This record gives sequence, structure tokens and C-alpha cells, in this order.
Amino acid sequence: MKIMLKMILLLLMVSTARAENKLGLPESLTQGGLYVGKVEAGAEVWFGDKKLRTTGDGHFVVGLNWKQGAMARFKVRQRDGNILHQRLSVKKQTYDVQHIDGLPPKMVTPPKEVLARIQEDSARVRNSRKKDSDLRDFMKKFIWPVKGRISGKFGNHRILNGKAKSPHGGMDIAVPEGSPVKAPLGGVVSMVHDLYYTGNTLIIDHGYGINTVYAHLSRIDVKPGQRLKQGDIIGAVGATGRATGPHLHWGLNWYAERLNPGLVLGQ
Repeated sequence: MKIMLKMILLLLMVSTARAENKLGLPESLTQGGLYVGKVEAGAEVWFGDKKLRTTGDGHFVVGLNWKQGAMARFKVRQRDGNILHQRLSVKKQTYDVQHIDGLPPKMVTPPKEVLARIQEDSARVRNSRKKDSDLRDFMKKFIWPVKGRISGKFGNHRILNGKAKSPHGGMDIAVPEGSPVKAPLGGVVSMVHDLYYTGNTLIIDHGYGINTVYAHLSRIDVKPGQRLKQGDIIGAVGATGRATGPHLHWGLNWYAERLNPGLVLGQ
């Protein structure tokens, strides 16, 4: 009986090791992280209940919620029909509390006459984040859109003028107004608009649900539908919208899931 139990445990260990190799992901993931995995061509991948898109050669993208639980569950159906289940551990992130004072009251508690505009802004951003293009620019390594002091971290619990607000959904980089902002990856401009909270804002589609957001810009140098290369100048740092000083708010998303930009930069 003991010998049989040992054999079963050994088989389970071998099966798990094979599943890890089939996903092409790190053994441990991080809350808010963006990951590109690799399975055999023709295989299908699920993250929880969500079926993931795969490229012709088997690459796929997955993003973890900022409060993702201790395990991330995957399933792979190989070309031969064999099903592999994989559970990867997830590192918990610690998020700070950030107090920001001195904002105009209308930017913390907006007046009734701008509520319709704010709803339209939100709908415009949501529609842009739904894009599921065939672009594969996400396969490259990210570069910094602008380098400077990190004045706001992803996931910070924000207290604005003494009022608790939603956690910070991106990374703030404080640099002088007018500093050029670069595209950290190639892609296609999917939205350009002046939004109530984030001012001059643009969104770039990098393919397979990956998009990036650039807010509070003093100017925007690109147009919707424009094809970009990594490193192209897309605008300049400003303080438009709800801001106490010039900085770039840089957001990273996997469809509607907000991710931590610092992680793709090795922060």
C-alpha cells in the first residue's frame, strides 16, 4: 500500500511539472501582473473560466487582478485532446495609502452639471478597452514612456482632499511640463479625448486585449487609428484634468482589468 501511494505521488509530481512546462509561465505570479505564456501551436488555454486567445504559434496573454487570490488556475487542452490543469501561486502585493490635498473641490465631488460628461467619458474608455485586435506588439519588452520620480504607485488607496476614493489604477511619473512622452510599445491609437478627470488622454491598443493609457497630457501628437512604433513621441507631459502638478499618469490594462505598469518595467 505504501509503495502504491508513493507511485501515485510521483505521478502527480511529474504531471504537475509537465503542466508548468506547457504553460511557459513563471512558477510564481504577482497580483496586478501581465504575463505572456506559450503553449504548443493549436492548444487551447483557459484562465479560470475565461478562454484565452492564442497566436498561431501558441502565445497567449493573461493579466492578474490587483487583489488576485493566492492561486491562479489554468487549463490547457492540447492538440491530442489531453487536458492539463495547472495552479500557480500568486504573490500578494502591499498597497500604500496616499493623501492628496489641494485639489479643486469640483474635481473631488463633481457638480451635477458634469455628471453626464463623466458618464460619457467612462463609456468611451470602456469601449476602447474592449478592443481585441490581432496586433502582436505586446510580444516586445516595454520601455519607459518617460523617466522621472514615481509620485503615485499602482494600487495606492487614495484620500483626495480628505475623502476616500478608488485605488489608483496606474503609475504617476512626475517630470517637468512639456517633457516628451514615448510609446512604450508599438500599437494603434484607439482613443484621443479630453476627459473630465484625466484631461488630455489617449489610449494605445497593443493587441490581444493589452492597452495603455496616458493622461493629463499638455498636448497629444497622434490621432485615432494611427499606427505607432515603439519609441514614437505621442505627446507631452502636462497637468490637465484632476492634477496638482505636471506628471504622466500611465495605465496598463488587459481588457478591463487594470494592471501594474511598474511590474512590466521590472519595478
